[in-house]
Amino acid sequence: MDFFRVVDLSALVALSYVLYRLFSRPRLRLPPGPRGLPILGNIYDVPEKYEWITYRNMARRYNSDIIHLNLMGTSLIVVNTREAARELFDRRSAIYSDKPPFPMLNGLIGFTWHFAFHRYGAYWKEHRRLFHKEFVGPAMISHYPRLLDGARCLLKRFLDDPGNFRESIRFMAARVILGVAYGIDVRDNDDYYVQMSENAMAGMAAAGNAGSFLVDSFPILQYLPDWFPGADFKRKAANWNLSVKAMPHVTMKFVHDSMASGISVESIASKNIAEMEENTERSSEKEEILRNVLASSYAAGSDTTVSALTIFILAMTQNPNIQKKAEEAIDGTIGCDRLPEFSDYKSVPYINAILKEVLRWRAVTPLAVPHRVTLDDEYQGYDIPKDSIIVGNAWAMMNDVSVYGENPDVFNPDRFLKDGKINPEIPHPEEAFGFGRRICPGQDMAEASMWMTIVSILAVFNITKAVDDQGNAVEPSGEFTSGMLSHAAPFECEIKPRSKYAVSLIQLGIHVL
Repeated sequence: MDFFRVVDLSALVALSYVLYRLFSRPRLRLPPGPRGLPILGNIYDVPEKYEWITYRNMARRYNSDIIHLNLMGTSLIVVNTREAARELFDRRSAIYSDKPPFPMLNGLIGFTWHFAFHRYGAYWKEHRRLFHKEFVGPAMISHYPRLLDGARCLLKRFLDDPGNFRESIRFMAARVILGVAYGIDVRDNDDYYVQMSENAMAGMAAAGNAGSFLVDSFPILQYLPDWFPGADFKRKAANWNLSVKAMPHVTMKFVHDSMASGISVESIASKNIAEMEENTERSSEKEEILRNVLASSYAAGSDTTVSALTIFILAMTQNPNIQKKAEEAIDGTIGCDRLPEFSDYKSVPYINAILKEVLRWRAVTPLAVPHRVTLDDEYQGYDIPKDSIIVGNAWAMMNDVSVYGENPDVFNPDRFLKDGKINPEIPHPEEAFGFGRRICPGQDMAEASMWMTIVSILAVFNITKAVDDQGNAVEPSGEFTSGMLSHAAPFECEIKPRSKYAVSLIQLGIHVL
């Protein structure tokens, strides 16, 4: 059988599959959405960029908390309100905690080790259990010294090279998570582990949203040869795959080699390996789970933290009045004669409000990682078919004027305050970390790291707009990239010490560590 007959047969099989999906199910009362094309459904209604805005606008147009799009026979349900998210992802979590197959992300790019994309079940629970053991509660507090080290190293890099603030933030994030997880000491921005993570996370950002690639709706396309016309998605996946496949293995190899040579640094990896050997519990499955969990934390910590802290720098650049208020809050509580510590957390509610607003204002993951419903369901009179892809529109929820007040596009930490204290009636923007049982388990550690970094920067630096050759202020564009992970577009700013004494504190902070 020649190649073109194989292609014709494949197309026939694929068409038959789509027709089967479309016509084998009973007539349903689906949530509202745009009218689709025959067979293709709403493929052309999935926007190439900023999907979260389009989906929010659709929800408004149809006056519905949830909307429906048909992706060649697969139902995509987008959840746009906090109320609907609580009902489906929380109260009905038993059937809304699974994940779809992710043909592009898992099958081609290779994120099969990342437990955020695992199917719901015993295997996923083992990963979650180990993550909680090592990163949540008392375990998280044990990592405070690493977080403090990361923040103070960042201050020194801002002092030495303020123009490369984004690269310095990336260095700090990698230094913290690689140190905690593996005992790896990251030395510079060009570190092998940092570069590997950047390339891998580019693949996740591109392929993480439902409908980003046609192969997710049409899985048979993954079997096309790389050279076939229109198969550029396979060539992209192959590039990302090199880094994605390496991430879990080269890091653990470093730990094993270090332990064998007797020079290993204490880390989660070395501790768990030693415990398994001591208790004769070492097995390929236990090592695999450890490898997966640490690589997942490596991936999450190396990119989302960078994006969130860059958003903070942008917000301070654009809002000098808020920065001044934050500096006054720090000076009036922590003082000017030392750097902040974690024990200062409760004393500066305005900084806590800034952190909340950073998470809310420009969501790092505007659309949460897709879920999959495992049984037929119904919500507000609408049918939700089994195997539907369910996506929480975190951006829409965190820009809801009925929850967070008017002008959600404006960076305003005061929306979280009442009488100078955190207002418990304004919900914490936890949608930034996902939904239900699949919410990011590293939320507390991520927030602790961001809080320490934010309060430390504000204690010793002023952040202002850059100035061009004519002395005019350079306005940041305020634009953001699209994709599963959203980053601020490149912008310039000036980061200068608040005083000579601040310089001394920065230098002393490095020496004390």
